[in-house]
Amino acid sequence: MVGKLIPYLIIAVATALALWRGAPYATIPFIAAMLAWYTARMALTDTTPATIKEERDATRERPLAAIVGIGMIFIPLLALATPVLDFAAYGAFPGQLIAGALSALAGLYLFWRSHTDLGSMWSAHLEVRENHALVTRGIYNRMRHPMYAAIFLITIAQALLLTNWLAGPAGLLAFTLLYVTRVGPEEQMMADEFGTDWEVYAARTPRLLPRLGRE
Repeated sequence: MVGKLIPYLIIAVATALALWRGAPYATIPFIAAMLAWYTARMALTDTTPATIKEERDATRERPLAAIVGIGMIFIPLLALATPVLDFAAYGAFPGQLIAGALSALAGLYLFWRSHTDLGSMWSAHLEVRENHALVTRGIYNRMRHPMYAAIFLITIAQALLLTNWLAGPAGLLAFTLLYVTRVGPEEQMMADEFGTDWEVYAARTPRLLPRLGRE
């Protein structure tokens, strides 16, 4: 429990430092989105120990996850709390912060739906669990990878809300690297596990953009 509170403390300290030094970024909207994202993940992640039947590409997966953490958390907080990256700051363009806030809201909603509909089948890494089920209900009836789409929206919000040429796009670049490296092996893992059921599902459901029309 204490460990889960540490990120809140770190974010609170970074926010206080950013406000104290008058950092030229959209501090409050970005921090609010970061807190909402972390809270949703903690609240919706099933902590029941799972029996892992198979894990793939672990030696590649974990460094990539660390890179995403650096791009989405460490570099933004460094930019907000310290003057280290102030040389890359710029003034927001008209409508930029509004677009960032809207992207954050859309991403957080999609992130919540993704976690809720996936339930205990979610895993942070490429894993197949015992009694793993192919989830095609809810938002997964519209798209195969709504959680990836959600994080893309959240990192786009970061790029728009943090008016810094380095800290802003850091999350988007890091997550894009993870996505293009992971999505192929992930889908191959699902095809190996679920066979024809996955092939039929994948044929009718787009990866990131929602399928329109009736359910």
